[in-house]
Amino acid sequence: MSLPDLSSLSLQELNELLEDEEKLNKMAEGMEEVRNIQPNKDMSLASNRSLAEQNLEYHPKLDSLKIQLTRKYQELQTLFEAYQMRKSKLESQSSGTSLDVLLALLQTEGAKIEEETEIMAQEFLDGEVPLDIFIEHYQNRRKLAHQRRVKIEKLQEIVLKGPGLNQARLPQLPNEPVQTNQNSNSMESNTPPVMPRRVPPPPPVQTGAFPTPFTSAALGAESVPPYPVSAAFPPIPPRSGNSAPISTSQLGYPLQYRPPCPPPVAQKAGQRPPQPGFILQ
Repeated sequence: MSLPDLSSLSLQELNELLEDEEKLNKMAEGMEEVRNIQPNKDMSLASNRSLAEQNLEYHPKLDSLKIQLTRKYQELQTLFEAYQMRKSKLESQSSGTSLDVLLALLQTEGAKIEEETEIMAQEFLDGEVPLDIFIEHYQNRRKLAHQRRVKIEKLQEIVLKGPGLNQARLPQLPNEPVQTNQNSNSMESNTPPVMPRRVPPPPPVQTGAFPTPFTSAALGAESVPPYPVSAAFPPIPPRSGNSAPISTSQLGYPLQYRPPCPPPVAQKAGQRPPQPGFILQ
């Protein structure tokens, strides 16, 4: 009996079928899905057994590969330690040797190998060396000479480009801060900075004509100087952004200033000053 057969049964017959367990078991065992369960189970068990046997066959090989991996890892550690030692040794040696010294040593070795090849060629021409031995040794020496020549050229390029690369790698220093307003104004206007006016030199005077800081100190603070105190010329006004000029009275010089040259002669009232572009008659 199958599921389509159950659809033709009445309600009473279905209730009787539910109460009869043997009949239900026979009906379940008669289904195709239930009949295919056992063969599928047997096939799965057989395939799993064969896979397990194959895995067991690979077990010795897996153990040997594990041992090889452990040995290789130990060799790698040994080589890495040797690499670190050689690297540190190379860094310590290269730090104390410049590129110029290396270039000189390499040029020396290159010249030496060139000389050796020339000697070998001369010996071959003299008949001292057979042809087969000459070809074997001469080819190796010339190959080494060409390799060293290429290394010398590359190292020369590095030495020539070295200063430019070092300057390019130097960090740019920050600009110095502006200290005064005068510097900032001069930088913005692209004009040279204004320098303070120098104090004119004192005129030559006779010894003892005017008091000096030493004579005034000797006479005392209450002594009256023999020259007038008022200045003969008006004070020079200070420029913008500059401090006031130093007073000459503080330097121990007299306030009266004698010009080294006589003043220019004043023009007469009837004469006109020469104008550019005209010829005076």
